[in-house]
Amino acid sequence: MRGSTKTRFLSDGQCSCISMAAVTATFDCRKVIRSRFLREAKHVRTVGRRKQDTSRLLWTMKRIWSRQWILFGCHINILPANRLLPERNTNRANKDRNNEEPIMKLFIIGATGRTGREIVQQALARGHQVTAFVRSPETITLRNERLTVLKGNAMDENELLDAIQNHDAVVSALGPRQVFKPSSLLHDSALATTRAMNRSGVKRLVVLSAAAHFPGIPNRIASFIMRNHMRDSLAMEEIVQANGLDWTIARPPRLTQEEYSTYRSREGAAPKMGFTLARKAVAAFMLDAIEQKKHFHKIVGIAK
Repeated sequence: MRGSTKTRFLSDGQCSCISMAAVTATFDCRKVIRSRFLREAKHVRTVGRRKQDTSRLLWTMKRIWSRQWILFGCHINILPANRLLPERNTNRANKDRNNEEPIMKLFIIGATGRTGREIVQQALARGHQVTAFVRSPETITLRNERLTVLKGNAMDENELLDAIQNHDAVVSALGPRQVFKPSSLLHDSALATTRAMNRSGVKRLVVLSAAAHFPGIPNRIASFIMRNHMRDSLAMEEIVQANGLDWTIARPPRLTQEEYSTYRSREGAAPKMGFTLARKAVAAFMLDAIEQKKHFHKIVGIAK
């Protein structure tokens, strides 16, 4: 009849053919789809709009996205017979993250230390451009096209000014090698860094300090034992807070080499029962603070 639409159903043989092809694709998703299966699958796509269930062994869902269907729970692309199915993207989460968060140019001070190395590695893994400002470039063996290693003195304002321009943020993981000896390393570096940042127009700064500055008897004991280092780091914090930058101060407890990157954070205080934290987690927090634009003008306690 003119104007009527004929509905054609699949025979048992056709259903069996498609079923076997679907099972084969389930076990080997990269196998070339045969031309006969393509013809039948295209037919199922047309018929399936009128009748969802053509057989107990075959069910057809509406198109999820262009030219893709699900048969027996197996994701099958309708492709030419001489092409392979695409491989599963194992880095999809990282790519989605990179699409959401902009790629930045990060300037890292103290990149040769144990925490600094973690910051460099994680920043590169997140897709950022990294400049490592170090005293001994030969100690950095990592090679990456997005990594630039510059030799310089972290207490020299002019050297920092030349290197720090055109960056989005500065991360300082600088620390003394001998915490029991008197030192002004952190104070002098903070003074030179903040002045260079103000002159260059770079505003975002995240620095590493210590949880021993928080009140509490255990922290008082630690501050007394490491009083030289605590005096220097407290002077560094005062300089960072007084220079009009978008600063964040991270205060972790005793650092370890454990293999985890999760952390708890609390603005203005140490997390409860937080006695240790992995260096990987410290690096993750400092990068998260920059990427997520959080904790501006805050001292943040972080712990396991």
